[in-house]
Amino acid sequence: MSKSDNYKTNPETSNNKKPSRLNIDEAIKQLFTSEKQALIRFINGALGENYNLETTELVELKTEFINWKTTFEDSETDSFDLEKIIADIIFSLNGVTYHVEFQTKADHSIAIRIIGYGTGHALSELRSKDVRNEVIFELPIPVLIQIDKDERLADKIPAQMKLSGRDDVLDFDITVIKLWTYDVDALIAQGFYLLLPFLLVRYREGEKTDADVQAFLAELHKIEAAIAGLYENQLILSNLRVDLYTVIGGIVKHINAKYYGNNLEIDRELNNMETTRALFAHELVAEGKAEGKAEGKAEGKAEGKAEGKAEGKAEVTKIIRLFMQKNTPMEISKEMGISLKKVTDILKESGLIEHSH
Repeated sequence: MSKSDNYKTNPETSNNKKPSRLNIDEAIKQLFTSEKQALIRFINGALGENYNLETTELVELKTEFINWKTTFEDSETDSFDLEKIIADIIFSLNGVTYHVEFQTKADHSIAIRIIGYGTGHALSELRSKDVRNEVIFELPIPVLIQIDKDERLADKIPAQMKLSGRDDVLDFDITVIKLWTYDVDALIAQGFYLLLPFLLVRYREGEKTDADVQAFLAELHKIEAAIAGLYENQLILSNLRVDLYTVIGGIVKHINAKYYGNNLEIDRELNNMETTRALFAHELVAEGKAEGKAEGKAEGKAEGKAEGKAEGKAEVTKIIRLFMQKNTPMEISKEMGISLKKVTDILKESGLIEHSH
């Protein structure tokens, strides 16, 4: 199938730039370490756990492990043959350890690799303890996220560990999240907010016609709207919102450069999104300033006054959010029933609009 006449590419980028590299590992680490509540929601949804979003203790654990063998030579120096293995995400919730692993194209040795990562973690933990009397080899609870479609994958990959010649067997399952079976609404319903950007990865397949471009953009718009809704409903915080857009921007840039020939329409959408990301970063600073001032003023005040300050902080936050959603100061004033001067003063103090000279 040939490309449609409407499939326009950017001549300034289509021939002069190498396709950007999509680093899924870095994107995963960025998102899965961005916000505790989102990570807890993910584990609750994936494994049927019931961790409290506020009181659960989250500890991020190392993901790089070295296996080694030592060869003694005639010299006084030992020679080490080192091999590094790197898992995607390992962390604990209230002392229970979890391991989340991604893969794009299906690799049916993944179960062995996941056990290898778990072994690396277990060895690392054992080295930090006194194991002369008893060795307890504890593996993290694994979750595999499969991006590309592969019908051969089951919902759970069964695995076993045993000693050779012995009958005792340890059975455990690797839970599989098949991302290709989800859409935006299903991910939100399951609490899988962290996976929203990766819905775009599957659009690197196809004929890359104008219809493919429009489908890609339609999915992008759905994801953007979903993130805005999550933020508005206070289901995610500003840090995660910025990180989600950052990862989305990287994915869009990579797919457009490598698979869509730097399509002009996708380029425009990417530029708009990058501008929005800058505003979101600005919003973080503004909210931090507003909250810091509110907290500072609340110190030493009576309880009633402190409550008043808290209400003021909520008002400031709402004004900033409405402004970030492209509402004008006049529209914000009408919606909130407060004076236009108050709205503009707060926006100026937050650094979102300039002071007049």
